[in-house]
Amino acid sequence: MTMYEKNLKVLAKYYPQMDELIENAKKDINNEIEVLEEESYNGEPVLKIKKEDRCFYLNGKRETREPAKMWVESLGKLETNAPIFMMGVGNWNYLQQLTEQTKEQITIVVYEPSIAIFLKFLNYANLESIMKRHVVAFWVEGLKGMELKEMPSVLKPILKYEMLPYARTLILPNYDIIFSDKAIEFMKILRDTAYEDRVQYNTKRSFSNVVGKNILGNLPYLCKGYKSTQLVDIIPRDIPGIVVAAGPSLNKNIQDLKQAKGKAFIVAVDTAIKPLLNAGIVPDMFAVVDGVKPLALIEKEEVKEIPLLCTLTAANEILRYHTGKKIFFNEGFQYAERIFLKTGMRVGDVSSGGSVATHLFSLLYKIGIERIILVGQDLALTGNKSHADGTFHEKMEELDTSNALMVEGNCEKEVPTRSDFKIYIDWYNMYIKGCKEYRKDLRVINATEGGAKLKNTEIMTLKEAIERECTKEVNIQECFKQLQPMLSAENQRWAANYVRHIPEDFKEISEEAQTIRKMYTKLANTCKKRNIDTKEYLSILKKIGKAIEKMDAKSAYQLVSITLADAQFILKNEQFLHEDSVQKEGTEIARKGIIYMENVEKCAKLFEQVAKEVLEETKALEGL
Repeated sequence: MTMYEKNLKVLAKYYPQMDELIENAKKDINNEIEVLEEESYNGEPVLKIKKEDRCFYLNGKRETREPAKMWVESLGKLETNAPIFMMGVGNWNYLQQLTEQTKEQITIVVYEPSIAIFLKFLNYANLESIMKRHVVAFWVEGLKGMELKEMPSVLKPILKYEMLPYARTLILPNYDIIFSDKAIEFMKILRDTAYEDRVQYNTKRSFSNVVGKNILGNLPYLCKGYKSTQLVDIIPRDIPGIVVAAGPSLNKNIQDLKQAKGKAFIVAVDTAIKPLLNAGIVPDMFAVVDGVKPLALIEKEEVKEIPLLCTLTAANEILRYHTGKKIFFNEGFQYAERIFLKTGMRVGDVSSGGSVATHLFSLLYKIGIERIILVGQDLALTGNKSHADGTFHEKMEELDTSNALMVEGNCEKEVPTRSDFKIYIDWYNMYIKGCKEYRKDLRVINATEGGAKLKNTEIMTLKEAIERECTKEVNIQECFKQLQPMLSAENQRWAANYVRHIPEDFKEISEEAQTIRKMYTKLANTCKKRNIDTKEYLSILKKIGKAIEKMDAKSAYQLVSITLADAQFILKNEQFLHEDSVQKEGTEIARKGIIYMENVEKCAKLFEQVAKEVLEETKALEGL
């Protein structure tokens, strides 16, 4: 059996059907580059790439292994599960040396932009030895489904925020010249994936002190609430949906929206509410998803009865002010999921994209709307302003955009934007593309009349969009009158009783954290002994593991863990570090465990009190 055949067998073992993908790809190889083979001075195979009458060596002519060995040594000690990202396998010694010299198991993601080079690599590398001790994922351009743009799906579970300090990257010699565009794109994908996870962590950290309180305060509204999937049955799908955001361009075409009233499903973000009402336009629904949003943004009497799409983590002050229909969707919070299960309805989530407007866009798509019109979705500092007048201030101040990030514009060549807006732009580009691939008839019209360009959208003025698309009369208020609470009267009483017992859940978590803390203390004492009893040490660890697993399954602990985001980050971050002896390692495990469980205990007691207070304050459970 040849080395190539052995390697195909190894790949098939770890990644079923990859051998078939490779064999199929061999039939249609891009001839943009020519891969030649030579021998180095010491008789080892060397790959040479011929491209546009130039030749590039991927291995050293004199020494093929030494540069790879020096690179691995320069990495220093790699921690367990450390992610290593490599571009290129043309010099297989880099991968071979990395796996041979690293004792701890690591995760290696290898991107090869040329199937032709990868096939040569399979003739010489020993994948059995490379993959037996480490997790190695190959992403090869030319194999079906492995285009570089699809790579984030593989990177997201690996490039987690807590692992960033341990990550390493390498672009093999000459790859940055031969595949310059691919090298830039590869590094950009790594950067953007890491940045996205960091943003999620920072968001979680920023809202950790309010999320728990919002959830506890909003759960009573869920008992009498409505589910987003119910909109499928009441909102006609032969009318357009209009998402009204609060970008600066809303100032120029807000009056045109009056012509769409009664001929479209108009949904608005929270910041657009006041400008709309001041213009005499009442949206059919609005949305609030942020945990921290001032009530002043929506504080108008007319707002109270407008149907509201909201998250369980949304600002509780706004949900208390609002008296109309509240529509929720699945977010994964255990307390809510228990209540949703009682509805017997299918799961209905909404892709967030990070902003209120992206939530609304996803909702319209998921309930089956075929024509979606975007208004005020600038995602740019149009006119040097962040939002339309009348949102946060009657007249929004002008900003200095001289050093702002520039992106392609809707009406202009380039427009200034912010880093968070850029994330939303990227989300829209990705999400709309996926939606249109799945539903061929979907049309997305960008009628913002300014701001950043969004791919796969039709650009036209709002007036044009309304004249073309809003041709059928519809009474959305009558549609909403058909909406019944998602829970039956009996299940509403069950849910109310379930919510009333939440303070007791936190009391249980507090008691369990106290018990686990004592276990960690026992572990610390065991590790102080001169001769550690390994059997006792492992027994305590096993008991701790089971106790944590039991606590982790409880709904109340989920809220505690969200609140202790920083403490969890420290624990996750340092779990990859290893001490020289079992005693030192056990002592460190015990020290961190004691600190964390003390925090869990305190947090659970605090939530117990908060739950009692918010449940006493709310009137949402009255009559149940």
